[in-house]
Amino acid sequence: MKNFFYIVATFVLAFGLMTLSCQKDPDNIEDAQPTVSISADESFNADNTATLTVSLSAASSKDIEVRLAKADVQSGKTNVPANYDKKITIAAGKTSATVDVKADVFGLESGDYQAAIKIESAEGAKIGEKAVAYINFSYAFRPEVNLYADASFSGDKTAKLTVALSKATIVPVVVTLETDPESKVEVEYEKKVTIPAGETSAEIDVTVEVPGNIVPGIYPAIIKIASVENGTSGTVRSIKIDLSYPFAVPITIDGDFDDWDNPNVQTWSLPEGNVLYQSMKKLKLAANAKYVFVYMEFYDPGFDFNMPFNMYLDADGDPNTGCIVAAVDNDTPYPPYSDKQMGLEYYIELGLHDGDRYQDFYSWGGVYKYGGEHGGNVFSGLTNLSGTYDGSVIFGTGNLDNNNIGRIEIQLLRSWFGITGNKVRIAVKNMNGADNWSAYGLLPQGNVVNSERQLVDMASIYLPAFQE
Repeated sequence: MKNFFYIVATFVLAFGLMTLSCQKDPDNIEDAQPTVSISADESFNADNTATLTVSLSAASSKDIEVRLAKADVQSGKTNVPANYDKKITIAAGKTSATVDVKADVFGLESGDYQAAIKIESAEGAKIGEKAVAYINFSYAFRPEVNLYADASFSGDKTAKLTVALSKATIVPVVVTLETDPESKVEVEYEKKVTIPAGETSAEIDVTVEVPGNIVPGIYPAIIKIASVENGTSGTVRSIKIDLSYPFAVPITIDGDFDDWDNPNVQTWSLPEGNVLYQSMKKLKLAANAKYVFVYMEFYDPGFDFNMPFNMYLDADGDPNTGCIVAAVDNDTPYPPYSDKQMGLEYYIELGLHDGDRYQDFYSWGGVYKYGGEHGGNVFSGLTNLSGTYDGSVIFGTGNLDNNNIGRIEIQLLRSWFGITGNKVRIAVKNMNGADNWSAYGLLPQGNVVNSERQLVDMASIYLPAFQE
């Protein structure tokens, strides 16, 4: 019996010890908290973003709040600023939350960098050993890409287009170009342009296709950036190149007239049949961004007097503005243009010395500007501009060959004459100085039919884009 009680006592004592060992120690309750750690992508993506993950060792019955902060980067690394949410909540019952991290590349030079993010504090969880995450960043500066081009196509139907970077970069920048649907002409060019690493621009040729039935005018070709690799589109994402037809022509006023054989020069000649004033054989007009060029070819009988010229200039190309010439010569009104076909802003008197000294071309009589009412007679509102211009404004030269054929070429400064639009209209007339300046030649000119001279329009050309 004594042994029995001994066994029972031993059993009760053992059971009590086991019960005590199974109760939680309130002084060590934090041992039940989960551990929080962080991890992240090894490196930033091409869009400068990465994902950071905050993880718990076990789910909690309460929300866990974790605060993040910047940490020191690893030895030998350079810090890159990064933007991310600093306060993270892991919802009750969950074991992780993700955070978007974006590298701040403003003002950053190309190179290798690193972002370091640490757990600064955790509410409801213990900070584990993995409390810092490192994200590597190999950054290539993404420059802005802008387009620049010639204002208009040249006479060989080409223009230069430049793809320019705001700054050189360590990788090639590939720019894909396309034609905007708003373009009025077809163009050919290199669609994919590569700017090599270390360089800031690339130049390509753009060739315009001129329709066979084209009407003189201005037709824009618009080229734009379709996409950019290793860069971004800048503010000048599209560029306009005008097809100004006829083309700009490179004329030099030097007494050598070979440059007037350019196919883009516009030419007026005497019509077949009966013509009243036959001395003037050809009138040619051309232009570039700064000048309008005039060529006259005529028969010179060798007057013993100066051969005066008149040039009628509609500087804005609009016959509804400016004046008319209502003079009569040999009982015939001249010029042979109706009042609605004139609109002159300038009336220019020119002169040639007789003989072979055509290089002595000068502005004889002067340049006059009309300032009267629209549609008024030219002589009602002329101002003599003598003394306000020199050879940079109007300049010419010429020669006389053995067959008494005279040739003169003249240049007019567009900015001075106000020829800033896309059209100019001109007519020229030479006279017999020994016969009271009676008309001797005139272009453009119509036929004489049934003793009446037919009216024609002044010579007009469309101009390349104006530049000072």
